[in-house]
Amino acid sequence: MKHFLLLITAFFATTGLLSQTSLNNAYSRLGIGLIEAPGSVNHFGMGGLNSFQFEANAVNLYNPASYANLSKVVFQIAGKGNFSTISNSSTSTKYNGGQVQEIAMGFKKGGSKWGFAFGLTPYSSVGYSVTSTAMVNDSTQVIYKNDGSGGLNKFTLGASRNFRLYKLPKGDTTLVGTAKFAADQRLKEKRDSLEYVSSKLNIGVNFNVLFGSLNNVRKVEYDNTRYFGTRATSKTSINDIAFDAGFQYRKPIHLKWDDKKVVASTYLMAGGSYQLATNLRAKYDDIGEMYIYSNGVDALVDTSYIVTAQNGSFELPERISLGVGLMHIGSEGRVLTYGLEFRTQDWSKFSGTFQEELGAQSLGRYTYIGAGVEFTPNAGENSNLLGRTTYRLGARNTQTYINVNGSNDCSAGCVCRFLNADLRKSHIE
Repeated sequence: MKHFLLLITAFFATTGLLSQTSLNNAYSRLGIGLIEAPGSVNHFGMGGLNSFQFEANAVNLYNPASYANLSKVVFQIAGKGNFSTISNSSTSTKYNGGQVQEIAMGFKKGGSKWGFAFGLTPYSSVGYSVTSTAMVNDSTQVIYKNDGSGGLNKFTLGASRNFRLYKLPKGDTTLVGTAKFAADQRLKEKRDSLEYVSSKLNIGVNFNVLFGSLNNVRKVEYDNTRYFGTRATSKTSINDIAFDAGFQYRKPIHLKWDDKKVVASTYLMAGGSYQLATNLRAKYDDIGEMYIYSNGVDALVDTSYIVTAQNGSFELPERISLGVGLMHIGSEGRVLTYGLEFRTQDWSKFSGTFQEELGAQSLGRYTYIGAGVEFTPNAGENSNLLGRTTYRLGARNTQTYINVNGSNDCSAGCVCRFLNADLRKSHIE
């Protein structure tokens, strides 16, 4: 109990780190920000695969069916760094950032069919600062600025159940003494062996709370103090629930026996998850102001309009993930796993009360295809450190959901033109 309380304390003590990100990417202006790739360290190492793995010592929040595979209480924290370059025929811009990717805990009682987990992960991130200039006349220059911050976090509480696709052998209730003890030992061995030679099916569900805000400040400034600058500050706040469900299936397709013991095996594994399309409640605040910019200071002149706590909603599109893999367990303790996975989510269906403010017209279908392999030379307890280490390699191909000017391969210039158009619109209003 003491260790459990320490884990709970550590969980809540580190949740504040999720918001500490140094993202700087103009694409995060669109929709609800840049959607975080699902998974933790284990999954990223295999190209992002996270649907079918039967993991006993790691929490997989992205397929709730996996919780029934846990063998103990697990507490994990994962971090992520991003390094990317966006370029076109004339310019190239580099972006980098980092943040805590996941804080999670999983539980399963020995012998139970049920597994449970909860955790906190970033769902989307917003962070950008875009500036451009233009000439109003021969003597006056206008500066357009667009800055954004925020994003959504996701708190997950889930449960899953294991369904045995075989019948457990029953013991002889008439035996007593030494005969009963010996019979019970043989019965336990039979039941344990059935765990390895029979098919397994897990089904799970997640209850998710999405919360956070998307903040945007749009400015139009002049280098001539005879003109007032304009500033529009908007905030879209979201706090609602969403659900997703998943399954995992494992079937032995080859077993090697030696003296009635399985010494090597090959398993076919499959898994998938489905996030329901959800209508999320949102509130929108916007304030327009005029000011004079001089010597690096904004001096407020007047407030032109205020929109406070306007209620609305938008539809979060459904997401489908499917994966399949093979796992080979050798007689020397070698474990080799490899697989494929496909994911899709149609963000063109992202619509709602504030879709124009969130740039919904610039979103399209997201697709992901990934492949990966992991290898453990010797998973036995008597193996050395290098032998017990798991090595992973993966690759993925992703079509982004950003679709500015009818293309999924939009350059940074496309985004800048979209932002500048947004700025000019707010200035005219």
